[in-house]
Amino acid sequence: MARVGVNAETGQLIYGWSHCVQSMREILETEIGLRVQRRTFGSELTRMIDRPQNIETIIDIYSAVAEALEPRVVEGRQYGEPGFVLLRTSLDASEPGHVILSLGGVFFENGHLGDYSNPTEQTLSFAITDTGSGITVEVMQ
Repeated sequence: MARVGVNAETGQLIYGWSHCVQSMREILETEIGLRVQRRTFGSELTRMIDRPQNIETIIDIYSAVAEALEPRVVEGRQYGEPGFVLLRTSLDASEPGHVILSLGGVFFENGHLGDYSNPTEQTLSFAITDTGSGITVEVMQ
């Protein structure tokens, strides 16, 4: 069964890599503890984006992204992104409250089903901005 979902903005069906990117964006943008029935869903990025952009914060951001995207099962619920294996990250934190996060890794079309055949290498970048009441995560083209 191919990976399929609904575009959160348009309501149209999306498939494969597009659905995986939308899932990663949602994971990174959601603060841990925000979802009532899924308290461990999300990432720590919302607490880090407005910290001083020094080497400690950058390392914490790398760690938070890796932890958030790592596939795992907690109390019978799947978290993280099972269709993407993170291999590389880079970060541009030259502007306060704004970070460009580049990710590289391997995408598995049916990783959500436990099928890790047919890997394809993928890269993407996110623009992460502090809005004052949280963060926005935008996919960069």
